[in-house]
Amino acid sequence: MDKASPVYVAKTMHITHERKTPAYTLFQQAQKVTHPEMDRRPSSLESKAISGSEILSLNQVDPIKVEFPEATVISEMSLNKQELLNRTDLQLGQLVTKEKDSLLLNKLQNPFANSKQSIPNSASIQGFFELSDGVGLTNQTVTVRRVREGQSIELGQVDLKAGMYQIYVGSFDGELVAEIKDENGIIIGEDRKRISGLSRQNNYFQGPQLKLGRPSGFAANLRNIDDRKIKDDEVGASIFSGNYPLKKTTDIYPNVARHSSTVALIDGVAGKTARTLSIRMAKDPSEIVLFSQNWVEGAKTYISEKIQIEYMADAGIIIGRVLLDGKPVNGAQVVVENQPGIEPYYLDQFLIPQVSQSSTTSNGYFIIPGLQEGSYQISAFIQNRHIGSQAYFVERSVASYQEILAMSNVKVSTARSFDAFTGRMVPTELQIPGLEDLLSLTVESATYVEGTGSGLVEVINRPMEREYLPYIYLQNQSKDFLHLPQLTESFIEHLAQQHKIAADTSLFIGFVQMKNFEVTVADEKFDRSNIVYFGATGEVSMVPIQNGGFIIFNIPVGTTEVIVENKDSEKIASQAFYSKSSMYYLSHFAD
Repeated sequence: MDKASPVYVAKTMHITHERKTPAYTLFQQAQKVTHPEMDRRPSSLESKAISGSEILSLNQVDPIKVEFPEATVISEMSLNKQELLNRTDLQLGQLVTKEKDSLLLNKLQNPFANSKQSIPNSASIQGFFELSDGVGLTNQTVTVRRVREGQSIELGQVDLKAGMYQIYVGSFDGELVAEIKDENGIIIGEDRKRISGLSRQNNYFQGPQLKLGRPSGFAANLRNIDDRKIKDDEVGASIFSGNYPLKKTTDIYPNVARHSSTVALIDGVAGKTARTLSIRMAKDPSEIVLFSQNWVEGAKTYISEKIQIEYMADAGIIIGRVLLDGKPVNGAQVVVENQPGIEPYYLDQFLIPQVSQSSTTSNGYFIIPGLQEGSYQISAFIQNRHIGSQAYFVERSVASYQEILAMSNVKVSTARSFDAFTGRMVPTELQIPGLEDLLSLTVESATYVEGTGSGLVEVINRPMEREYLPYIYLQNQSKDFLHLPQLTESFIEHLAQQHKIAADTSLFIGFVQMKNFEVTVADEKFDRSNIVYFGATGEVSMVPIQNGGFIIFNIPVGTTEVIVENKDSEKIASQAFYSKSSMYYLSHFAD
């Protein structure tokens, strides 16, 4: 590069207080050359807050036409070649030219340059989208919408040729949802991104890049603890509590509703791999790490000798890992919230449990041996600050493995409590894993901070009005809302008496946002006469009612799954939970 030549940078340059030199800016560009995976992630597309960026406010956007900023010459400067790596000089120049031409082309072909602001007091979010995972387009429909608390709020515009979207929003909460549907209305591609940390670009806000890949599905995501390749003739995997074996451990069960969960069971041939149980969420980013049966037995024996306690031979064991933004956390402490007397043990760098260690090491692993069957709510803390929670289901002679998926970019969740049939606000108290105090809902809504990206937890709901039923709500932590429909005990008793059901164990209540659906339980022996349906206003039926719900009586104790199939789209919505005696459970099912 000629020492006196001008340098043209075709992107907005954000200068921080710590790194102001032009050489550093170009060094960042050089890094993108030497690391091509960064090439498609310009700073203007990232969903991150920029230091010194303005507070998002609808008042900042003037009601004028929205235009993309022109590519401009940021500065002309003289550089010392020693500031750059010589081997990237030529590539750097090619990259700058390429990005400048690309930005100018997008500006000329911007389909939203002359669009008018159609929603009063709204802001425009613009961004790019692309197809991934082999998803293609022929005559399909592509939509972008903002979803808040499970409801579509605004619909945006999409230009397929330019690969761009635009949407006018009334607020900056919720998530952007992009979908590709075929001629039958079946979703064949989708992506969801939370609206967070948007940067302002003149009269619009730069939205996250949407990558429309294959729809949500269940996958095991297996990995050996020693990173040996997993062979299908050595390990078998199944979902739906063992009722659906995967042909290959890498297979994905498709067409699953976004907030679904299932129980995966992993079995090793000849007993080499410990039998493992794991709760899997739709499009789950976590892994199931497999340990050998010898390691599990050795760890139990080692701890037993150290603390002078003998465990039952068939007692369950929890193996967990704490991750923050996908990386193991050093120094995290875990607590069993529903059984605080149980002590966890942490693994050192050699995967040996240490009875005197008080927190995770750099690998993030912990174990809890000698457990009885049941559901355990485990939360992770760093210096008394909650970072994430996860439910663990324990069975005899099984290793229960889960990862606590904490995230640094926390979200604010909204909780609401209301009568299931009238919509009247019902005051209640909630016990949410990770929160030090009860969350009292005495007004229309309340908010709380949630730091877990994905996973399942149990929320205990105790209405303050005596006629309403207390229950456990099964919360998928990828949601940023918690809706609690309240039912009276008299309504439940009326259903049981009317249909002559002897309700002597636990029951499950489901609310369904589907027109035509079918309910099943992942247990071939279950009696379907224990299922009763109701409508949106409380009418009772023995067949499903559009956008209504159902109650399942007499659910056996143990790991259970309720499966709801949309008969129109054949999409599956499922809920895994551990049924305890004489307890009530509630969940929502939607596409």
